[in-house]
Amino acid sequence: MKWYNRVANFYDFFTVWLYRKARITLIESLEIKEGDSVLVIACGTGQSFELIEEKIGDYGEIIAFDYSEGMLKLAQKRIRKNNWKNIRLIKMDVRDLSRKYLLDNNIKPDFDIVIGELAFTVIPEWKEVMETAVSLLKKEGKFGFLDWYREKKDWLTGLVDYMAKAEINRNIIGHAQEIFEEFTVVKKFFFKNVYVGIGKKR
Repeated sequence: MKWYNRVANFYDFFTVWLYRKARITLIESLEIKEGDSVLVIACGTGQSFELIEEKIGDYGEIIAFDYSEGMLKLAQKRIRKNNWKNIRLIKMDVRDLSRKYLLDNNIKPDFDIVIGELAFTVIPEWKEVMETAVSLLKKEGKFGFLDWYREKKDWLTGLVDYMAKAEINRNIIGHAQEIFEEFTVVKKFFFKNVYVGIGKKR
């Protein structure tokens, strides 16, 4: 995560324009309701917070995890600027996420929505993390994905992998199709290399 600490101050400048439409599509497709509880995995600088807040209102809540202290500092700055009172930021290795961890930290471990933003191409042991996160959803809760997928290994794959410290040829979509009752790729962006997907818990 040292890499993300180093690039945190420049992250929004280079990425807001790239992912803005995808983030809007993601949040709209999840059909988030007022009062919903939302878990955000790898929240980064909190670029989706405003979109989620517009849906959940004052009675909903956001629990957001990231492992980069630099990213979380900027996310906290965004929260203070907007005077949001219902967002809790937690610095942790998401591989440690569990129902027990949440209960030990006074967090109700049953969410209406879980969101992974540019997360599962970066997280080691990503399948296990995804399955743990699914277990924290309420019955028929929804899981939203915004991520890269490029099967072909070429200069673009190498560039994105290097810049994001990711592996964008991971078949996250295929695994999601196995573990969700329903999984739909809603839309693709950036020459079909970035996708928004929605999964519904069994």
